[in-house]
Amino acid sequence: MRKIIFIIIASLFFKISQAQQNDAQALFYNVGIHSVFSGIGAVINKKPNDKFGKTFLKGFAQGALGGYLVFESKRLIRTFYREDDFVYVWPSKVLNAAGTSITENAVSNINFWEKWHLNIGFNRFEINTKEKFKLKYRIMPFALAGTIVTASQGKFDFERSLKTGTFVFTTDFISPNRVENARVNGRVPLFTNSVLILNNQAGDDALAHELIHTYQYESFSFVNSYLDKPLNDLFANTESGFLKTYNKIFYTDFNFLVVNALFGIEDLNSNTAFDNFFEREADYYSNRFRFD
Repeated sequence: MRKIIFIIIASLFFKISQAQQNDAQALFYNVGIHSVFSGIGAVINKKPNDKFGKTFLKGFAQGALGGYLVFESKRLIRTFYREDDFVYVWPSKVLNAAGTSITENAVSNINFWEKWHLNIGFNRFEINTKEKFKLKYRIMPFALAGTIVTASQGKFDFERSLKTGTFVFTTDFISPNRVENARVNGRVPLFTNSVLILNNQAGDDALAHELIHTYQYESFSFVNSYLDKPLNDLFANTESGFLKTYNKIFYTDFNFLVVNALFGIEDLNSNTAFDNFFEREADYYSNRFRFD
């Protein structure tokens, strides 16, 4: 089983290094990244009596389902871009939230339907359905920091934010990327889930591209569930009033650290501003001339 897992991971990362040229490759990436890391996470969070193979396969299968839903959510953004119709965006956001929720549950080694969440900006709404319906609200601190940075660079666009379920800010100028002196029409500052676009048609055209970047940020939220055991032990056994209060108010989005580190590594190895896996994927779903 461990040899099979190694082969799957090696194959996955080879594919990740390639640009997504069609929906088959895009599907492989989204399902692959979610399924493999869900299986590994499920083993990390398995109970003492759980069998390694069974636990991995359960997490792998649930993660594959989550990855498929994430893939379909990105395709809806592509439809939004092609047809210029916001009617596709909220269904896409809900589908993306369902996919990432299922993946988080897979990593946590629980049933796929037990917990759900929806992130709007730095606000995280959690629903627990295991025993009885329970709604919980928490703040994601890194996403909050990203929103503050974005707000400092532009003006809050209420209409677009309402239509997309994402905090959208507009500005008359965005600084060029450090890699090349190209005109920039949109950006996700600090790579979280708030968007900055130009206040013109070019900015409108860039919106779908930037929304995919927010989905990339959301997609890595499964890394937070890798820390379930140490964090649960910490908050359960702590006598610190500060930590208890923090846990009630905040959900630490450690995926911020992972995504920004990966993006930085890609950026350092890029010859141009767009020679970057994250940029190529966002471009794949926001190009009118792709009809896969």
